[in-house]
Amino acid sequence: MKYTLPNSKVVSIPDKDIEKLQKILDISEEEAIHTWLVDNDYETDAEADELTEKAKKSGIMHTIHGAKAENSVKKERKPREKKENPLKKEIIDTIFTALSEKYNAKVTNAEKYIDFSVDGLEFTVNLVQHRPKK
Repeated sequence: MKYTLPNSKVVSIPDKDIEKLQKILDISEEEAIHTWLVDNDYETDAEADELTEKAKKSGIMHTIHGAKAENSVKKERKPREKKENPLKKEIIDTIFTALSEKYNAKVTNAEKYIDFSVDGLEFTVNLVQHRPKK
């Protein structure tokens, strides 16, 4: 369906959309055309604009779209405290001692990584402690 706006601009409105709006909202064809034009920003409706503004102020739109409300306060996170693990440190020291006797080894993290090279190839040992099974 072709519809001519008051400013002489011609808009093509899909007939399916008009029929769907009429059926769902139980409105006349003229009201369905007006609703479609408002929804697609060809016309403005004071009532719809007022409701949209009210929803924006209430914060409903923020949660719907995954954004945070403008007036919300961001909670500061505490810095994470690293727990020392003496067992992992001991294991890394033992592996490092064994590797450094034969290869050029270097501890990059005292509880996690050892880097070493063999014949020009670089290797990393990564120590991972698994959680106990429940």
